[in-house]
Amino acid sequence: MTQKLTQHQIRAVKKMLANKGRRQQIKELRSGKPPEQRPKSRTPRRKDWDADDEDYFTSEKIRRAEKIKAGPQPREVEVVDREPEVTGTVIEIRSGDSLVMYQGRTVRAMLPAGARSVQGMRSPLAVGDRVELGPGPSGAAYITHVAARHSALSRDATIGSGPETAHVLAANVDQIVIVCSPKEPPFRPGLIDRYLVAASRDGLPAAICLNKTDLAISEEVEVALQGYAALGFDVLRTSAEAGHGLESARAQIAGKVSLFTGHSGVGKSSLLNALEPGLALRVGDVTHATAGQGKGTHTTSSARLIPLSLPETFVVDTPGIRTFTIRGMAPRDLSSYFPDIDALAAGCAYSDCLHSAEPNCAVRSAQHMDPFLRGRYKSYRLMLAELER
Repeated sequence: MTQKLTQHQIRAVKKMLANKGRRQQIKELRSGKPPEQRPKSRTPRRKDWDADDEDYFTSEKIRRAEKIKAGPQPREVEVVDREPEVTGTVIEIRSGDSLVMYQGRTVRAMLPAGARSVQGMRSPLAVGDRVELGPGPSGAAYITHVAARHSALSRDATIGSGPETAHVLAANVDQIVIVCSPKEPPFRPGLIDRYLVAASRDGLPAAICLNKTDLAISEEVEVALQGYAALGFDVLRTSAEAGHGLESARAQIAGKVSLFTGHSGVGKSSLLNALEPGLALRVGDVTHATAGQGKGTHTTSSARLIPLSLPETFVVDTPGIRTFTIRGMAPRDLSSYFPDIDALAAGCAYSDCLHSAEPNCAVRSAQHMDPFLRGRYKSYRLMLAELER
């Protein structure tokens, strides 16, 4: 007598048979049998399963086993620790493509899709990168390899874009030149200090260039410039408008790749035009409405590597910024990037003093007696607070 199975029993038998077939499929995958000896069809990843359906987790095991069997997929853009075979240098990054200096001419090169963020960076490519080019669809040039960088200046990307998205301002540079102004927009030592910390962290020498020296210079600015010079930083004084100090600036950048950076409106593009007649970079004015607020106008929209007529001399013109966040280091390490504060730390009562609220802190005591150190200490405390968040 044949007993009729219930619907629940039928589902259980189907599930058992399906699982048996899937276990055999996993066994074949692990045994190393060639693909032609295995079933050609594969159950796709399921999204609409329920408890009465086939075993979802067994399907996942098959999918993962096949992925392991296939091995790692080739990367479309590879970072290589050698000189590129087909050498090009990225001079500008635009939306969807880049401009590359290659064999004395500028070519448009594409970055493969899917290679938008690697190694914790917002983009795998930066101005100044040395790259290899290869042919792509329709004969377009594609960037296939990026050589390891010998240097790079980076800052955190826009707040809210994630903690692991550093923004590389430029790669393979020899120094940074921090351009500032005595007024219009106002002198901002706090921003200078942030650049100096970032440069020291990234192993880059830094110079400070006070532009617009045709304007009145206050005692506060003079004290700060003398303080930076005493710390060993090169301090330049220029006026793109009056042509002052240009020879000293040319001597500073000759034979190097220099990244020019600074607050919006300090006259970076005007200064570069004065250093290299005929460059014709677009410049803008600081309006009366924004000058008193410490704001300038953006005339450079993206970083560009620019060759100058001086032998082996290049500059990276970067967009002016208004904020520069320092992250990615332990709070206890910050003072090592302030040589004046670090030198005083030996006199603190505690070896792990953060110079914040600890008693008998030599740094806090000394900053009251030195106007320049007082400003530096203020910068230190603001950065420390950011790192402790």
